Amino acid sequence: MIDKSIIDEMYREGYRVAQYGIYTKKSKPYKTFKIPVDAGFSCPNKNNDDSGCIFCPKMGRPIAVKYCNIKYPLKEQIEMQMKKQKSKGIEKFYIYFYPGTNTYADLETLKELWDLALSYDDVIGLSIGTRPDCLEKEKLDILEEYVKEGYEIWIDLGIQTMHQKTLELLNRKHNVSDTIRAIKECKKRNILVCGHVILGLPNETWSEMMETARILSILEVDALKIYPLVVVKNTKLEEMYWRGEYRALDEKQYINLVCDFLEHLSPYVLIQRISKDKVPEDIKVSPEWSLSRLRILNEVNKELERRNSRQGAKYNL
Repeated sequence: MIDKSIIDEMYREGYRVAQYGIYTKKSKPYKTFKIPVDAGFSCPNKNNDDSGCIFCPKMGRPIAVKYCNIKYPLKEQIEMQMKKQKSKGIEKFYIYFYPGTNTYADLETLKELWDLALSYDDVIGLSIGTRPDCLEKEKLDILEEYVKEGYEIWIDLGIQTMHQKTLELLNRKHNVSDTIRAIKECKKRNILVCGHVILGLPNETWSEMMETARILSILEVDALKIYPLVVVKNTKLEEMYWRGEYRALDEKQYINLVCDFLEHLSPYVLIQRISKDKVPEDIKVSPEWSLSRLRILNEVNKELERRNSRQGAKYNL
């Protein structure tokens, strides 16, 4: 569970955002690293005639990490990355099942993969990327057993928004009720939830985005990854872009929006990131500004300092 006293200490020290990396350094007696792996999962939303979410390429987005690649067996992906990170002084690891919907398989397959990942002495937990409609009770029950064994289990949950009309526009093929259920079922089992949220979605108002922050706070989501909406090639969003139906936020708009969102968010939600991994320039259409996570975080901190504000400053139940 998240230790709120550590977050309080961070704010007393002058941090304006509950940064996950700082929290982890304070809460763990060792250095940790999250190893991304590709176990070959597809997505139920790509297996229909609508070709998935409007922002997702048909073949998925390239992953920059060399050994996060399905061409290598899972064991090799883990061991090669672990070896590299240990040479940098990392002591303990989480295995992050990343590309695709990583609970979209039968129970036997999932347990075999998760057991393998947890078989290493230096692995202390899992992080599993998935959708709200792919977390059936039986899958969560397996993950709950790992929690009882002392592992730290995270679900990286593709939420995007807490507004049904936007989910339908995005062609997500799940409902807000699926998201609420998924978060509540994880919380019941002491499974930690890191929600993924996109700011600047088509037709969403400022008030609706702030409402997403408040709803997720009330649901006590443990952490968030906040992203700008990026237009990439071979997507329905790209078609909308060229038809003039969507324009990406500019950098200043995004930074201000992130600050607004953070102000309306609970101060106890850890922030794992506030921008995307680098999107290859050969597939990125818009926006034109750099998506560098560290740079955007620095700009957000500068803006919060200018406002004399911090995360949670405008959050009220």
